[in-house]
Amino acid sequence: MRDMMKGDGSLGYRNVLIALLVGALACAAIIIWGVPGLDPALWEETVVAAGIRPPRTIFPGYWRILSRGLFLAFVVDSAVGMLSIVGAVLGGVCVMLVYLIVRQMLALLIRVEKTYPVWYNRIAPFFAFVAALLFGVSDPFCNVARVLSPSELRLLMLLLGVHLTFRWFVIGGNWRIFTVMALMGLMAAETPFAFLVPLLFVLAYRSVWHRIMDGLFEQPEQLPDPEELPKWRMFFIFLGGLAFGVWANAAYFISLGGLEANGWSSSDIYFRYAGGYWHVFTDAGTLLGWVLGLGFGVFPLVVSIRLFPMVTRDDRPMPFNLGMAMFFVGVMAVMQSGAFPAARFWTFAKESAMVQSGFLLTFFVFCAAIAIALFGSSFSFECQRTYLGDDDTPPGVMLRSVVPLLSCGVVALALMHVTKPTETEMQRIVDEAIEETVRECGDAKYLFTDGHLDTAIELVAAKHGKPLRTLNMMSGPTEWEVNLRRNLFEKDSEDYKSAETGVPVLLRIWAGEKPGGMDEAAIQLGFEFWKREKKPLPTMSGLVARTKGLDDAEVERGTRAANALAERILAISPALEKADPSPALANALWSVNWRLSRFARMRNETELADQLDLSNTALTKMLSIIEYERLRTFMQMTPREGLNLALRRADFTEARRYSAAVLRYDEDDPEANFGMGMSMLMAKQMKEAERYLLRVLKRRPEEPAVLNNLSIICRKQQRWKEAEDYARKAIKLLPDSPEVKQTLSDALKKAP
Repeated sequence: MRDMMKGDGSLGYRNVLIALLVGALACAAIIIWGVPGLDPALWEETVVAAGIRPPRTIFPGYWRILSRGLFLAFVVDSAVGMLSIVGAVLGGVCVMLVYLIVRQMLALLIRVEKTYPVWYNRIAPFFAFVAALLFGVSDPFCNVARVLSPSELRLLMLLLGVHLTFRWFVIGGNWRIFTVMALMGLMAAETPFAFLVPLLFVLAYRSVWHRIMDGLFEQPEQLPDPEELPKWRMFFIFLGGLAFGVWANAAYFISLGGLEANGWSSSDIYFRYAGGYWHVFTDAGTLLGWVLGLGFGVFPLVVSIRLFPMVTRDDRPMPFNLGMAMFFVGVMAVMQSGAFPAARFWTFAKESAMVQSGFLLTFFVFCAAIAIALFGSSFSFECQRTYLGDDDTPPGVMLRSVVPLLSCGVVALALMHVTKPTETEMQRIVDEAIEETVRECGDAKYLFTDGHLDTAIELVAAKHGKPLRTLNMMSGPTEWEVNLRRNLFEKDSEDYKSAETGVPVLLRIWAGEKPGGMDEAAIQLGFEFWKREKKPLPTMSGLVARTKGLDDAEVERGTRAANALAERILAISPALEKADPSPALANALWSVNWRLSRFARMRNETELADQLDLSNTALTKMLSIIEYERLRTFMQMTPREGLNLALRRADFTEARRYSAAVLRYDEDDPEANFGMGMSMLMAKQMKEAERYLLRVLKRRPEEPAVLNNLSIICRKQQRWKEAEDYARKAIKLLPDSPEVKQTLSDALKKAP
């Protein structure tokens, strides 16, 4: 056990070979049993690295730099495959480092002076192996290592820094501690959590050194007094790594067009950098997630380290109270190992993670894995001392049977948990649905969507060499979203201006007024336009509809493919309640489910659509919450309050109900008449709509929204002169409104 504290302090061939073995096992487990494909949580960052979209945020800069290199060196399909290979390999390296870290920690903490048999010294390598393997097959680690991810890069940097710190403890060398400081500075440029590492190092070292002075274990000659640490040089090297990392991330963000896409100036970026730090911290986990993570991950480690030297002393047996403390600490740590997913309740809830940061989650599990090693080793050492008489004494029953069997049982359970057939099938369904969507789009250049799967669709389209781009009907008014949709068109063109206003405006113009406007477009959302205009719906396939480009054979093939995906979703639905997929994967599957259901219903396959909706727990819960909140909100309101809320939400069905109540007391109320008029307009009752909207003008003669809608009503009734007059009055009030400009243009087309 003391071999790493003597001589040259080398790790030894045995430890290196065991580390390589456990790393290889973890790498193989990720490749063989890990969920295949690109995690949906990485879709947006991947399209940025592939050069398809501009970045929305500065982080994760390091991951983008590495991934961008892969996309420049390989085609998109190969680059995505390389991300999986690199992720598995680096995952093996992380597990190898965990073994070396635990092994070196045990070498520092175990204090035995007597010469014991060889088998006694194998306790530490065995439990270091158990801890590393448990960490490697834990659910959080498998999620961050299934492909090269930002969390995996941060974890690798942290583990490498901890490993170098232990090497410095054992054999010294200021270059190691300077390397650790530079590495932590680089890591701090990616995550604010790394700022704590140098401070914790100095505080922990001071504590360790004073305990050495108290005689708790031998002092290695290389360890200097804490006051002799080169703190200033360490501080400036840390700052140098931080400055270089910040510069690299900021420069790369600018080179990807991040400033223009977000509407930032060059002087804003470093202020935005600080804001990004804050979001990384606040988005890492909920308050309950932090409390449980610290309580079940970090606390067992701290207690184990504190008690371990007292447990393994030669001069006295382990006191009962220390034994009980170590026992409960071990139980808490084992609960987080991944072997018992039902007990590991703090990591993932069914709908969302209480700890959203993959890096933070793996850090907590890393702490728990070390606590398991310390717990098992201390019990084994203490139990064997009662059996030791001389060097020929055989191992006691605890070492020979109970402790190894219990440890192997925990590892076996954790390995069984690595296999995730349900999650694997979920990922494959999502991937195949996206491939099918791109195939059905054919030669289309644009696809109108709800935004949930857009990045994956564009990534798959790029893989097939197609220029397909998505138009999110739900995209908002932020600078990044506006930039994303308008830059698909030539600047100052009509489409550019319409996209700037909103994608629904673009769809209305293309489908209703622009000849052949939908020839190069496909839709998954926006059918209300055709229903409102009482036009025949576009040709419906399995997951996409088009006005041109889908023949009967392709429609039949697409429908069969979509129905096959639907049957696969229904087949795994019973198992979804027990599965613990990442929130991103679960949301992606629910989005696929919703699209399949929507298209099945539009093809009059009502039974299949109903089955899909019942299996879509996210949709069911969302609809029930919305309905409950709607009823609760409106039941607590007066007619006036309900009318105002309905108008803000553009819910003209509810507005009509509350308008009727208000009009009983004031037939010229402008809000009530506007709500009634708009509900009549939606129902195609033009004369009634005009009557109510004209009442609004009695009290508000210069209401642009009313004038604009009166122009539309007159145009639909072929009253061209009146339509033009209303539109001109509206344009005077809102001269910069694209929608009013379009209304006037429509009126002038038929005006004499």
